[in-house]
Amino acid sequence: MDKIGTNGIHFTDDSGRIRFFNGMNIDDKLIGDTFRYNLDDEFFSLYTANGFNLIRLAVQWANIEPRQGQYSETYLESLDKIFRLAEKHNVYILLDMHQDLYSGFDGVGGGDGAPGWACLTDGYKAKPYKFVWAEAYVFGKWVKRSFDHFWRNDRVNGRGLQDHYAELWRMMAERYGDSPALFGFDFLNEPFPGTFAVKMVKRIAASAVRQILTSKKLKRGALVSALIHKDSKALLDGIPGSIVRDIMNKADALEAEFDRKTYGPFLNRMAEAVRSVTSNGIMMIEQPYLCNGGVKLSVEPITVNGKSEPLQCFGPHAYDMTVDTPLYKYANADRVKAFFGEMRNSQLRLNVPAVVGEWGGCSDNKDTSWFPHAFELLDYFDGNCWGQLYWDYHGDDMTAPLMTMLSRTVPVAVAGEVIRYGTDRENNVFTLEYVSDKGGETLVYAHAPFEACCDGEIRTVCSYPNGASLISVTADGGSHKLTLQF
Repeated sequence: MDKIGTNGIHFTDDSGRIRFFNGMNIDDKLIGDTFRYNLDDEFFSLYTANGFNLIRLAVQWANIEPRQGQYSETYLESLDKIFRLAEKHNVYILLDMHQDLYSGFDGVGGGDGAPGWACLTDGYKAKPYKFVWAEAYVFGKWVKRSFDHFWRNDRVNGRGLQDHYAELWRMMAERYGDSPALFGFDFLNEPFPGTFAVKMVKRIAASAVRQILTSKKLKRGALVSALIHKDSKALLDGIPGSIVRDIMNKADALEAEFDRKTYGPFLNRMAEAVRSVTSNGIMMIEQPYLCNGGVKLSVEPITVNGKSEPLQCFGPHAYDMTVDTPLYKYANADRVKAFFGEMRNSQLRLNVPAVVGEWGGCSDNKDTSWFPHAFELLDYFDGNCWGQLYWDYHGDDMTAPLMTMLSRTVPVAVAGEVIRYGTDRENNVFTLEYVSDKGGETLVYAHAPFEACCDGEIRTVCSYPNGASLISVTADGGSHKLTLQF
């Protein structure tokens, strides 16, 4: 397998080609002795046949270190197996230490993440959620206090929580740092500022009220009519993406304070722990939870011992505000693209590659009604030359209707600078345009049989049982255009 590197806003491989990554989040939010899914040879064969080459493997601290200072060898051995099979099938692994609401709190509240011994709640007890799991970020004092103690590195049995966490990452890097399948390290899923976030939420709420009352971007008559007629879709469609930043920017200054004083130093510390044992693996810059909804990220690029880390990337997340509710069928791509638009600004400021770490969020992977929304977002990702990791795998998705949306033609490795790529779904045509200084071999995953037009030499590298293929285009230096008619 090629060793993946970075160059500006692009991922690169050993040949200097620009690399693209597509795949899924495969998470283990359950408490157990082994990873919840059996990712065997059959799974990986189907995974690659659908055009996927990256897994965001979401594990939780509670399963790896269930008792303070004692790592679960049984659980880690189940991850070892996944890494071995991923290498065999040329699939890369992004290790994500996942959390939602800081911890699972013994199954109460809908969260996951830290083990019980690492939860300092100041006596507040977890409670079941009433509407949606994420409400505890706003109302759950047990969540906010746990984060407060974590960010302050408060001690448990004589040792700081972040000291434990850094040692956890050092161990993971030592165990998987030499694996050819390693893509990189995602230190903490959607970090939450803790009690500090109360100020941010209050500012956002006040801003939302002002915008609803005064913004010229809203058609208030249509909104009132939608309320009177209980038309949920019309009501949601009446909140455009263009108003997102107008609402969320009131929390930018507070987010910048958290990023500068707390989150940035945390990233640097975890990176230093990893780099103490391996020079391999890309460090992913996650964005804090409220940035998923359009608050501006202000964290700086990762440094290790005061020097800029050469291998780092950005992993934006975004969902429509209806996610995890029955109203998700009315998800509005315009709003989500507004969120991602702010994240594009962050990527360019950081000057690092990006792969969308989470998007999608449909609770039923057999539901196709929301595919128009999904295709709009996929087209947006393609326009930014972003790979993507869909949230999330449910155990039987490789042959489910979901693949008719996710399994699609995409570049894998391009021997040159990409001008644009994408699919015209109306005419069923994929186009890739690029410019190459020296020429070389470009690889494209084609999801179905095709007729090709290009100025290079085309050959099939691999054919899959589902009719898909991995194709190679070898061309000299210059401008090139590849079209595949399906």
